[in-house]
Parts: sequence; structure tokens; C-alpha cells
Amino acid sequence: MNKSSIAIVALLALIGGFAISWVISSNKPIELEVGLWFGEQARALPEFELVDHTGQALNRTSLTGQWSLMFFGYTHCPDICPASLQTMSDMVQAIEDPDVADALQVYFVSVDPERDNSEVLASYVTYFNPDFTGATAIEEKLNPLTRSLGIAHDIRNKVEGNPNYDVDHSSAIVLINPQAEFAGLFGAPHDALAMARDLTRIVEYN
Repeated sequence: MNKSSIAIVALLALIGGFAISWVISSNKPIELEVGLWFGEQARALPEFELVDHTGQALNRTSLTGQWSLMFFGYTHCPDICPASLQTMSDMVQAIEDPDVADALQVYFVSVDPERDNSEVLASYVTYFNPDFTGATAIEEKLNPLTRSLGIAHDIRNKVEGNPNYDVDHSSAIVLINPQAEFAGLFGAPHDALAMARDLTRIVEYN
């Protein structure tokens, strides 16, 4: 998949999210500042299997019983990934309701499994927040999850024997509800304080 294809896939996913949001907003159960919440239109995640930075399995069942935020990227990312992780750390700290904060888990999923093993992920994600979880898997195991969420990713400029290459990826932060359903998203640019307020409204409403 080339860069233009990734952009198209990401755009279609975002448009789809806006369409769902528009339908839901007609009932206006809650007002959000920056997020899209799918409400009853939330979609169940497929079965998938990743490995987190502690070496434990991360799958659909792992996400039940909590609210989850997922961002997909890679540790060699020069800008979007570190900025997004810092924003999510600031967001968690900005949540005023302790029950909301306790109900939320943040995941950084690497789409660059060749370079991002468990040790690398552990060092990377905990630098931003010790409570964050890093995870990855080979592409064949990543794809069921990323495709279900509309997350596009592609490794490019890779040359055999050269560890330096680029990875294109979507920049949305995905919201997953306690039923392990794709429940919403936050598109870039990300605003930590507005996200904190939106998440509080969503969790408290539910």
C-alpha cells in the first residue's frame, strides 16, 4: 500500500466515523468537544492476539471490563507518536473524576514489530507514563485489529540489512468500550484537556 492509498483508507475511516457521529448526534445524548462517540453503533472487535511489553497476551478479552484508548505507531517515529503519547499522558492527568481515570487503560500498539520488541516497548511507553501498555505482533496478527478500526499502516523504504526505514500510520486515537467494541475516536490534532473532558462525559454517561 502506498502513501496515497493509506491516506485514502484513513480518510474513508474518518468519514465513516463522522457519518456515524452525525446519526447519533441527532439524539444528542451528550455533547463532545473533539471526540466522536458511536453510541449504540459501536462495533464489536474481531478476535486478535498481540503481545504486550511484559510478554503477556493482549487480546479481545483483555479489553473487556474497562475503557481503552489505543494509538498505533512505532518507537522510531520522530514526531506524531511521541507527541500523541505525551498528549495522552497529559489527558490522563487532567481527568478530574478518579473513577473515570481508574476505568481507563491506554495502549500504544506498534506497527513496526521487527524493531519494537517487548523490551523496546517497555522502555518507550513507560517513559511517557508508567501505567501505559505497549504491544505489538507480526503483521498477520496485527491486521485483523487495525482493519477493524480503520487504522492504515505501511512500512516503506526498507532495504535488507538496513535498520533505518519509515512507517506510515494513521494518527487517530481509538476509543474502545468495556464490551470490547470500537466505540469512538479522537482525530488529530489532539487536545489533552478537551479529550479529558470528553472521556469524562462518555464514561459518566455510560
